Amino acid sequence: MANRLEVPQKTNDISPKEIIRKEELIDADIVTIDEALESGTSEKLISVHRDIDCKYQAVIIDWGKSMYGLNHGGFIYETIGDESLKNNLSSMKSKLTAFKRGLNVKKDTNQNKLQNNINLAVNNTIGVTLSVQQTLEQIQNMTALSQEETKEIEDKIMELDKISKEKLHPKAKWEKIKPIIQFALDKGVDVGIAVLSLVLQMKLTN
Repeated sequence: MANRLEVPQKTNDISPKEIIRKEELIDADIVTIDEALESGTSEKLISVHRDIDCKYQAVIIDWGKSMYGLNHGGFIYETIGDESLKNNLSSMKSKLTAFKRGLNVKKDTNQNKLQNNINLAVNNTIGVTLSVQQTLEQIQNMTALSQEETKEIEDKIMELDKISKEKLHPKAKWEKIKPIIQFALDKGVDVGIAVLSLVLQMKLTN
């Protein structure tokens, strides 16, 4: 992998880990920013601001440039009002969009350090490692899903469990899980993160 994280033009050039750990994670974070901007509550704005800053400050060049309330030790949240937080989050959204395309990756970030930060971002997002049973319970507790949608997602999770036990080449497994991942992402951020965390735990992208 090159030091600079880039999104190749051809899908075949993108490894499964890059797709899961970079593109979909960034998309989910962009949605989280949009939700915070729409909610407008101070608690939500600060929470999302802290989370996004923690994940990306080490891998995006000029991360804090043109943002309010930043000093050498980090953001001083006591001095940042809601409107400034919203401006910062909008700036972060633009930087994440560019980062997804490989346009503002820190050039001096070596492969191991960059991968560690990506892994940290994934861990921050999924919170805890989920087993199949825990993932099923999490899906069942998502009140926004209909009974039909819940059943469909449960079937996909059990299909992942079956794939994880098959003795197949990693590429063959990846071809099987790609449609499941896309299905989960289409159902929303919460479902997507739950399924992606399970995929990572099962090491289906190795």
